[in-house]
Amino acid sequence: MPDSRILLAGDVHGNCSFVISLLDQARNKGCDRIVQLGDWGAWEHEADGRKFVADVERHATKRGIQILWLDGNHDNISLTLELHPERDDEGFHVVTDHVRYVPRGHRWTWDGVRFAAFGGAYSIDKQWRLDKEKKRRKPGTLWFPEEEMTDAEFYRHLADPTPVDVLLSHDKPRSSNPGWNRKDLPECWPNQDRIQAAAVTLKPRLLAHGHLHYRYSQMILVGDDRWCDVEGLAADPDAMGSDYVKGESWMVLDLAEFLGEPDV
Repeated sequence: MPDSRILLAGDVHGNCSFVISLLDQARNKGCDRIVQLGDWGAWEHEADGRKFVADVERHATKRGIQILWLDGNHDNISLTLELHPERDDEGFHVVTDHVRYVPRGHRWTWDGVRFAAFGGAYSIDKQWRLDKEKKRRKPGTLWFPEEEMTDAEFYRHLADPTPVDVLLSHDKPRSSNPGWNRKDLPECWPNQDRIQAAAVTLKPRLLAHGHLHYRYSQMILVGDDRWCDVEGLAADPDAMGSDYVKGESWMVLDLAEFLGEPDV
């Protein structure tokens, strides 16, 4: 059972220095857990990826904070599932003692607050990654075919329409309209439609996501007179470059704010 405050974090991309800063923020803000919203850095097919896992575990252990992460479009999730099939009592895949993978469609409850998670997204740089794999003669190392859920997989996960309080995803819902969106392309829309369908079906009060590398807040309609707060989080400093603004890549979620919320 976690404390009542959780740190939500945007894209990490295997940046251990950024993870350390998130761990310190979590400790300073009284959060015992971090939930990271995809593009974590699950690259255990590479030596640097395996080092990232070991380094994160060491720093998380030192601070006594658990990290849970969703998959993004740049995470090698099939390898994660192969290497870490064991699940803990809450249904999360055990990567290390202090690091857990949150599988697609998973639901859980903390302090009476109901969560659901849907990872994955479309890579707009797919062709560049495939070309680079071919040049390096290392297929399957930069682009991963399971980056998006299939419709069949998605609707299987969504078969239970019971509402949740918080929906966590890597991708944005289709109807949100951030001020800057480099991923508003036809190829991206099917997965955004899936997240939209999840929001309309599950009717969360809060939907938090990463992927866009852009911080924004917006309310979207998910039912008759039912509104959802969408919080898009920015990414790590290496991915953001000069656009990085401290504090835009994470937010604190106070579970106490959701207690007593009636079903819809």
